[in-house]
Amino acid sequence: MMRTVLNRTALLSIPFLVTAGIGIDAMAAGRTYVPKNEDSTPKMETCRLKKSTQVDGNTQCQYRRQTGGKDVFLTIEMPNAACQREFQCKREK
Repeated sequence: MMRTVLNRTALLSIPFLVTAGIGIDAMAAGRTYVPKNEDSTPKMETCRLKKSTQVDGNTQCQYRRQTGGKDVFLTIEMPNAACQREFQCKREK
């Protein structure tokens, strides 16, 4: 008799414990995976001179990106400055 009462109690308490455990929020702090070999240096590409113009006593240099994104504009505050032919610019995302 005692054995059947324990079996019934165990059978009734197992579903209750399972459902109570599912409804409780986790107490541990969440963490985001960060790889150890993550490269934080910016990606670079070659920008080549497309056009240079004199505007209001300044020299404006327009460069074309190697990957074909938006052009890069640099302004030099000298009227007759020469623009460098190419340089390494940050790659667009």
